[in-house]
This record gives sequence, structure tokens and C-alpha cells, in this order.
Amino acid sequence: METKKGISGAVLKWIAIITMLTDHIGASIVRYYRGLPGCTQTTKVVYDILRDIGRIAFPIFIFLLIEGYRHTKNRRKYLFRLLLFCIISEIPFNMAFCYKVWDPTHQNVFFTLSLGFIAIWLMDELQKKSSSHISNPAAAATYSSLCNFGVILTFCLIAELLKTDYRSVGVLAICAAWVLKDKRYLQMPVCCLTLLLSSQREWYALIACIPILFYNGTRGKQSKYFFYIFYPLHLLILGCICVFYIVA
Repeated sequence: METKKGISGAVLKWIAIITMLTDHIGASIVRYYRGLPGCTQTTKVVYDILRDIGRIAFPIFIFLLIEGYRHTKNRRKYLFRLLLFCIISEIPFNMAFCYKVWDPTHQNVFFTLSLGFIAIWLMDELQKKSSSHISNPAAAATYSSLCNFGVILTFCLIAELLKTDYRSVGVLAICAAWVLKDKRYLQMPVCCLTLLLSSQREWYALIACIPILFYNGTRGKQSKYFFYIFYPLHLLILGCICVFYIVA
């Protein structure tokens, strides 16, 4: 069987996982030392480098979320997994980044991905309904656009209320990538530029467009549950290092 040229979904996921881990080391361990009095310039530079590299991860996860939505056989199970790991990941997330077990001021990225998944699911269903029930193409397009606006606004507000990772900007970036799903040359650049609304550091997110550009549409060899397990596990390890060895 001929192998397609380019990068599979599995390779993209590994790029996202490695850059995410890099980012989280900076955001947990190095950030603590960066905040100490007398912090060296070297520590500050290392922190900035790790966080800049980490900007690559989230756009790739957004892209993979949309691909997952489009190709999954069971969207309800997909959403259930996202919601399940919202709960599983929250204590490790708090330990790694807040240095304590409970902190309601910041929720993990699975909340953002879950809200984005529900939002694109609703937009997709509403678009299908408008196409089948409204015969006039212009009216159908207008109705669909208004529905999209309402869905996006609602879920951005929910993200702000829940204080999810990336807040409303994360959900907005997911929705932007969904709306432009059929325009690959625009999809991820617009998604990454949307993330700039959260931080100027997100300029580095545009680097994610390069591997995504070479995506060949194949899943590649990967475990369905590896990322789901890796996310809370690596946060738990970082959290234990921070809480029990560094902060203590």
C-alpha cells in the first residue's frame, strides 16, 4: 500500500504534546523561580523560550479537535471523553500552575476544548437545518451566520464565566477554525491570529501552521487514549514536583 506524503495526525499530535510539555515546564517549575526575588536574567530567558515554544501546541490541538469532530463515528462518546478528562485533569492542573489542589480561578484546557466542540457541533447542526428548511440560498446563509454568531457569543461567555484556559479567546479560535474548515490556506492563520487577543506571545502560534500545512489527511499510528492520559499524568508529575519539592 502506498504511503501518503506529508504529516499524519499522529505526528501532529506528537508535535503538540512535546511543545505543550515544554510550555508546561516553563509555566510551572520555571515560573516559580522566575517570581523569586533576585531571579537571574538566565531564568527569565529560559522561561520566555519555553513559553514561546509552547504557543505551537494549542493551534495544533484545535486543528486535531476539528478533524476529530469531522471523522469520529460517535460524537457523543468523543464529547464524553473530553468532559471526563475535564474533571480528571483539574486537580493536577491546579497543582502544576496554582501550586495547590483547589483553585476556582483557572480551569484546564479540556474545558476550552469541550466548549469549542459543543459550539461547532451546534453550528454544524444549525447550518444543516438551515440548508434543508430554507430554499433561498441567501436567506439560508444569513440565518446560518446569525446562528453562528449567537452560538459563538454564548460559548465565549460561558468560557469567561468558567475561567477556562485561554478563556473566550480559546473558544473563539476554535470556532474561527471551524468556520474556515474548507479554506485550509486561511483556517489556521486566522485561528492563530485570533489567539493574539489573549497575548502578544501568541505570535509564535503561527509556527503551528507549518506542520499543519503538510498534514496528509491520515490518522497515522496512534493510541486513541494516549493524549487523554498524558495530559493529567504529566500535570500531576509537574504538580507534585512544585507542591511537594519546590514550593514546600
